Amino acid sequence: FIPSKSMDPTLQIGDVLLVDKLSPRISRQISPRNSKVNDIILFSPPSELQEIVTKSGGNLSSRDLFVKRIAASPGDKVTVYADGDVEVNDENVVVGRRDLCEAEPLRLIEKYIQPNKDQIIDSDKVFVMGDCSSVSVDSRVWGPLDTENIRGRPILRLWPMSRFGKI
Repeated sequence: FIPSKSMDPTLQIGDVLLVDKLSPRISRQISPRNSKVNDIILFSPPSELQEIVTKSGGNLSSRDLFVKRIAASPGDKVTVYADGDVEVNDENVVVGRRDLCEAEPLRLIEKYIQPNKDQIIDSDKVFVMGDCSSVSVDSRVWGPLDTENIRGRPILRLWPMSRFGKI
């Protein structure tokens, strides 16, 4: 179940997904780089994200998962700018259109963004972003995600039936 606009228009509020939780666990043992750029993943929130949710008045259970798209993989050079733009290996990253969610009341990205100089993504991490970058609290805010936190990949949208199909 998708609760926010952070992945609009790819995943919308109320979408129900079938998630493959087995492959990431098996393939991680074979290769730590099984996830690649543009993959959509579900993950357990890192402590930095848990802290942001708590400070914003939210609660998380141990079973709560977040969903984002991988924008950079191990070894990539990432630069985050104050306006939320991101460059990976000196190329602008377009993960989605910011204007798709302009009506969203919580523009947390502007409050929490952490601009940086170039950073190289460690071998056990990925840089994730939401498709609706104006409202997505993602690696631009809390840094690269440890691949150990990856729990699965959505493979099928089950609901609503009008959007049923492969992700």
